[in-house]
Amino acid sequence: MTPTGKKVLAVVLLTLLALPTGLCSLYFTPLGFASLFGQDALGRSIGMFALMCSAVGWTTCGLTIWGAVRLTRAANAASAPGDRSP
Repeated sequence: MTPTGKKVLAVVLLTLLALPTGLCSLYFTPLGFASLFGQDALGRSIGMFALMCSAVGWTTCGLTIWGAVRLTRAANAASAPGDRSP
């Protein structure tokens, strides 16, 4: 497999890794905000926990996408002709 093919495979795998964390965070963010405004103390604490877990999920998703973008840019820079000495 070529180095560019390996980088494309890595980008696809990183994108697939970001998908479930992003979807879970997308679900738990509104749930956490809605639970914060309840009258039950247990519900508010569960809402805060859901928001903290959602923040971790958004961070993981963002870092994964950032890594995929960096790999894509590295693949594009490697394939572009440049002033490199042999």
